[in-house]
Amino acid sequence: MLKEIEQFFEKVKHLHVLVVGETIVDEFIDVTYEGQSMKSICPVFKLEEGKVIQQGGAQAIANHLYDFVKKVDVITNTNNEIVKTRFVDVNDKKKHVEINKFDTKNFPTLNIDTSKYDVVIVADFGHGFCDKLTINDGFHLMCQTNSNNFGFNRISKWKNHKKKSACIDLREASLQVNKKISNPQEEEIRNIFNYELNSEHLYVTTGQQGATYTNGKEFIKRKSFKTDIIDTIGAGDTFFAFASVCAALDDAVSDKLLIPSLAASLSTTWLCNEKSITKENLLTHAAKYI
Repeated sequence: MLKEIEQFFEKVKHLHVLVVGETIVDEFIDVTYEGQSMKSICPVFKLEEGKVIQQGGAQAIANHLYDFVKKVDVITNTNNEIVKTRFVDVNDKKKHVEINKFDTKNFPTLNIDTSKYDVVIVADFGHGFCDKLTINDGFHLMCQTNSNNFGFNRISKWKNHKKKSACIDLREASLQVNKKISNPQEEEIRNIFNYELNSEHLYVTTGQQGATYTNGKEFIKRKSFKTDIIDTIGAGDTFFAFASVCAALDDAVSDKLLIPSLAASLSTTWLCNEKSITKENLLTHAAKYI
């Protein structure tokens, strides 16, 4: 495994990458649960001193790649228009409440020339930034379904663009083919690949089950790397970052799930995006499974 990882390092070090999409500000505010209000049916929390602010979304994807490739450019929103505030219990780290702020009416219309880049990654989190893009075909796409856009941000909205690769999770896969999918088999993955996708490569992440890959001919399935999980927020974005690079290398990477799966499992060992993947911590993590 270590040899394959080091070969990956060598193959990607000359790449110039562009990441396009929404940057999401993640706030984590410490609270202590004090019980239920006596006068109304609602929980009561004591506000503590701790507060952590992180950059997620497109910027987190870029952060994961900085240590691996020659250069990463980012085209994103810059004024904290998307903020997700989570109130987290200081004792058990349980998320009690999440409050979202979306101030997205004034996103600019952008015409993006991707010709000078080796890899172009589009991270569409469904908040409107990517709806105003004019962009060349041949990019790597993630089109995320979340509580704010459920059912309205399906990956097929990009069907008129020819993609280099597409990455979706189980819920997004189910929405794509109008069928609930829980443990996708090869035939189901091929059906998704052939349904309004218009992509050379398809990755489907399946949570703790792992991930699958197909290019319409080859089919690969890999179990997840088991680790002590602290937080799964951002793991899908981490997987997508490295899946895009692996797809960009085509036949130069035989196992297109190894690096993305390993990186995603590593990213669950810290809170959200408080750290990024590096060559050093990826190798150290990989050594646990040898």
